[in-house]
Amino acid sequence: MSVLLLAKMLGCRVVVVDVVDEKLEHAKLNGADATVNASKEDAAAAILDITDGGAQVSIEALGIETTTNASLECLAILGRHVQVGMPSGDGQMQVNMRAIYSKQLSFFGTRGMPSWKYPRLLGMIERGEVDIQPMVAREVRLEEASNELRAMNGPTSPGTAVITRFQP
Repeated sequence: MSVLLLAKMLGCRVVVVDVVDEKLEHAKLNGADATVNASKEDAAAAILDITDGGAQVSIEALGIETTTNASLECLAILGRHVQVGMPSGDGQMQVNMRAIYSKQLSFFGTRGMPSWKYPRLLGMIERGEVDIQPMVAREVRLEEASNELRAMNGPTSPGTAVITRFQP
């Protein structure tokens, strides 16, 4: 959702991929130009069709081999892939090097935004240039944080929990 909101603010056309219909509907309501349910169709093929030849940029946030390769395969020639999701375990996965090589793709890894960029992002939020409200699903107490983290082991509803109450 954060990528969707920032990309739309920058004027991009955005295709969101997930396996939870409720999240895809939430993305549509918040500006996604198209959505693809990867559990029901071939995500790379659908994006190639939607974009008439491939996306310029793809961002993979799960760290799963299947979604990483779909993210590469949906790109146009000279496209850019950003790997946000870290694979679990030893961090290893097989990546479709033929797609990278044949399409001359750029592959970037990231651990998130560096802290020195926070003031710029927070300023954009403060000025109302980016509305983060679609990302916030609920406010919870600090003692509920462990339950929220455990819930992330499976499909979750749209949005995230924000800890706003630190006292019992």
